[in-house]
Amino acid sequence: MIFGLVLTALPALVQAQTVSSGRIEAFVAVMAENGCRMSPHRADVIMPEAGFADQAETKAITERLIVEERARIMDGQLVVFGGPCGGKLDYSGRERFFAALADNNCAMTTQEAPAMLGRVGVEMAEVRLLMEKMLRMSEVRLSEDEKAVYLEQGLCDTYRGLSGAMAASAPMPKTAPRSAEKLRSDFLAYMATVGCVMSRGQSHQMLPAAGFTAKELRPVIARMVADGEAIMNVEDDSLTINKELCAQ
Repeated sequence: MIFGLVLTALPALVQAQTVSSGRIEAFVAVMAENGCRMSPHRADVIMPEAGFADQAETKAITERLIVEERARIMDGQLVVFGGPCGGKLDYSGRERFFAALADNNCAMTTQEAPAMLGRVGVEMAEVRLLMEKMLRMSEVRLSEDEKAVYLEQGLCDTYRGLSGAMAASAPMPKTAPRSAEKLRSDFLAYMATVGCVMSRGQSHQMLPAAGFTAKELRPVIARMVADGEAIMNVEDDSLTINKELCAQ
């Protein structure tokens, strides 16, 4: 295994051979093309095809990147940071959770959780789903009153210093779904701009472009048809909104 040699050598890294900066950057470029993270299994397939078949050279490059703090071994994968990977690297909810704790002295209280996890882009619901497995694997432990969680020291060392980058790449918070009344109002306002009539064929392109989904509109339209506010024309498969209502 290309990366397997490095995994067994940590934490005492000894560079096996000298490699040029050009070869190192070429290696990083391959990593960037593959999401900036790679398991040993994927490396065995991808790296030889990319011109890195010499395991001794690849081991030396990997060790050099780790020593220079441009890469880390996380969850058995080589992860490269910065450079071409600065804007490409994605993190899982589990990794974001670990980093948040690592940069808070390896611990977090229930009071701190919403702000800390929100900063790095982790939802509380996701943490609850992960917690049972993390406890079972001894990755975290709870205080006796279960009001604090502590990160295993090895993981704390691995993920320390990463929460800032994770905060910068945190996904945008999900907007709350519109209420049925708000959705109906927005839909009517939009239909007024297109003449209050729309065919099913048009709806597949026009409604998503206007910020609507078929799933959310289906019950709204069904209610409008049932209440006589709209008519579904079977012959041409179109929806017509009551013009008086549509003009409001």
